[in-house]
Amino acid sequence: MTPALETEAPVVSTSSKPAPEVSKDKPKGPQKKQRGPKNHQGKANWHRPYPQGYRIPKLEPSAVDSVFNMARNLMEFTAKEQERMNRTFPCK
Repeated sequence: MTPALETEAPVVSTSSKPAPEVSKDKPKGPQKKQRGPKNHQGKANWHRPYPQGYRIPKLEPSAVDSVFNMARNLMEFTAKEQERMNRTFPCK
């Protein structure tokens, strides 16, 4: 032991009642059982992303081509508009 601990005085209780003994056994008496939610209440609803028999639709190649054509046309249009704006309002 360290010298500081040897010189300390023991702790004395000032109450007149003796301290109750703490039992390390299981508590006596009936224990309440924790009950879970009934009928799955309180749980988040989980659904399959796609029900059985449902097919994820595939994109038609013509639809994909038309989307790319629209994007290309939009980019060309914005480039032409930017060029026109630069001619109309030249930066100094």
